[in-house]
Amino acid sequence: MTASNYWQLFLETGAPELYLMYQQALKMEETNVSDRSGRSPSGYGLQ
Repeated sequence: MTASNYWQLFLETGAPELYLMYQQALKMEETNVSDRSGRSPSGYGLQ
């Protein structure tokens, strides 16, 4: 489930545990960002 899903559930229910789950999911999304910057030429690394 994504952070936005938890946020929507929190807005609908007002359950504080959903807010905490939203905060945790948000942190996970921020730390799991791909570092692929596209600096390599197209097709680089393909066989």
